Amino acid sequence: VFMGMGEPLANYNNVTRAIRILNAPWGIGIGARKITVSTVGLPAAIMKLATFEIPVTLALSLHAPNDEIRKRLIPWAEFATIEEILTACQHYFDKTGREITLEYLLLRGVNDRVAHAKELATLCKTLRCNVNLIRYNEVQELPYERPENKQVRIFQETLAKYSVNSHIRASRGRDIAAACGQLKRQVQEVT
Repeated sequence: VFMGMGEPLANYNNVTRAIRILNAPWGIGIGARKITVSTVGLPAAIMKLATFEIPVTLALSLHAPNDEIRKRLIPWAEFATIEEILTACQHYFDKTGREITLEYLLLRGVNDRVAHAKELATLCKTLRCNVNLIRYNEVQELPYERPENKQVRIFQETLAKYSVNSHIRASRGRDIAAACGQLKRQVQEVT
């Protein structure tokens, strides 16, 4: 999975070179379906990736059901609307036949309500996708909170009512600040 190392599609040439090596029989021999490129959504680069000879899995870090919320959460969202990104994702599906994974980080009171799930379901109807629901893992310096499990289930059930396939990602490592989004440098004061 190409993620957590900066925006992969902003480094297109090196990422596609790495994919070729990972996929090649003379390289590591990993199948295209087991290679994922996760992006915050650069439409032009997604369109270009659609013509790449190895049809990898494309994951879009959506995290919001509308542009207003997305711009508050993702700095890159200033450069493209959700509509533009989803149009590029649909093009990717049309060219590769690969279903898109929408990554959706649930933040208590920010993007985890039933109304948000309904908005997300409407977006999901515009392309062939599945949704990966991720519960926020707390980071002390940030103002966000993890949603309650009950709210996450309600969110998923709402998506299901609209025939949207979704999964809740299991969190591991929260107890040692090593879960998704928590890895960070901790400084101890020396006395």
